[in-house]
Amino acid sequence: MGRPVDDARHLFSVPALLRTLRFAVTPVLLAVLAVGVVSIALSANAEEDPGPVPSQAGTGVPFETLRHLLIVKVAINGSEDEYNFAVDTGALTFVDKNVAGKLLLKQKGMMAKIDSLNVSGFMIHNVFCFTNFDFGRFEVLGAPIHGLIGSNLMERYRMTFDFKSQYIAFSSDTTSMEPADSAMFFTFRNHPVNSAPLVRFEVGGRGLEGMIDTGQPYPLVLPLGDFEEYRDSLAMDFVKSRGLMEEWPMTKADHNYLARLESFELGSTSIDTVICLFGELPPPLSMPLIGNDFLSQFKIVINYPRDEILLIPYEDAKFKSNFLSAGLRPDISEEGQVIVKGIWEGSPAERSGVKPGDIILSFNSVKATPTNLIELINILEDDAVRSVSIEILDAVEGSTREVSLNKALLF
Repeated sequence: MGRPVDDARHLFSVPALLRTLRFAVTPVLLAVLAVGVVSIALSANAEEDPGPVPSQAGTGVPFETLRHLLIVKVAINGSEDEYNFAVDTGALTFVDKNVAGKLLLKQKGMMAKIDSLNVSGFMIHNVFCFTNFDFGRFEVLGAPIHGLIGSNLMERYRMTFDFKSQYIAFSSDTTSMEPADSAMFFTFRNHPVNSAPLVRFEVGGRGLEGMIDTGQPYPLVLPLGDFEEYRDSLAMDFVKSRGLMEEWPMTKADHNYLARLESFELGSTSIDTVICLFGELPPPLSMPLIGNDFLSQFKIVINYPRDEILLIPYEDAKFKSNFLSAGLRPDISEEGQVIVKGIWEGSPAERSGVKPGDIILSFNSVKATPTNLIELINILEDDAVRSVSIEILDAVEGSTREVSLNKALLF
C-alpha cells in the first residue's frame, strides 16, 4: 500500500532521501539510463506507440518536497492506493518492480506498461516505464518512493513548475508560448537518452550546453575531467574533498571539487558567481547539469512538443554564492553503520580530525542509525543550525571521541 510522505517539507530539507546511500538520487538514476538505452531498443516492438492523449486543460498538481525531489501522489490503473512518484526532468520514467507485480502490470524484460496514471486528477494513458531501479532503498530511510515521472513521459505535455506555490501543471495544450515581459524565453533540444531539455548558457564567457535537471541539487555540475581546464583558465575559489561528497555509479573517482565560478549567464539572467560541483558523471550523461538550487528561483514552463522554455524569476530570487558547512558527508556502510563518506579539505570536520571511513556513533546525543540518517543530514545542511556534536569511532585506531563542529563558510 502506498504510504504518504509525512512532514516532507520539514524532514527533508536536504537531498537525504534523494541520495539514498549517497547524496543525490538523480545521479543514481542517470547510471540506470545507460541500461535504459538497451531496454528501449528491446521494447520498441513490445507495444504500439501510445499516440496522442485526450486533450486536457492545464491541471495543477500539488507536490511535496523531499528537498530537491518533487513528489506527487498517483493512482495506477484505478488503484485505491496512492503511490509517491518523483517528477524529475533529468530522469526516465520508472515504477517500483514490487508495485508493478502487485498491480499485475504487463511486463517485458525491464519494462512495464501502465494503462492509466492518475496524477491528482490528471489522467495519463499508455505509460511505458522501466522497473530496474531498486526503490526499496528509500524504505530503509523511512520515506518510500514508488516511481519517477521523467522527461520521456513529460515530453507529451506543456509542464509548469511553480516552486513557490508548490504545484506542477500538466497540459496537453502545446500551442507555442507567448513570453511575458519578465520571462526568459528559450528553445531547447532533447537529450537523446532521457529527452531532458538541453539549453545553452555561459560560464566565464565560455559557451556550454547543459541539462535542465530538477532532481539534481547543486546549481551547476560540471564533469570532473574538466576541472583543471577551468582552474587554469578562470578565476575561481575551490575546495577539494577527501573521499566522495557526491558520487555517480559506473565511475571511479575518489574525490570532488566544489568551486565558486565567476560569471554565469543564462538568457537575460546574469549572476557574478555560481556554485559548481565537479564530479565524475556516467559516460552517457557526462555533461553540465543545471540543478534545483538555481532552477527553484524561477517559475518554469517547459513546452516539450514545441521545444520551448519560459523562466519567470521570482521577486525574491536568490542565488548561492557560498556554502555554510560542517564539511562532512554521512552515508550508510554495507554493514548498516553510519559512516563518514567524505569531507571537504579545510572544513571544520577536517580541522577536527574527522576522516573518511570513521563511524558516526551518535549526533547531538542521539544514536546514529540508517533510519535517522535523514535527521543528521538535515542538521548538517540547515544553515539555521550552526553547530552539531558527533561521536566518532576512529576507523584506524578504534578509539572513540566526541567532536563539536561549528559550521563555517567553505570559501
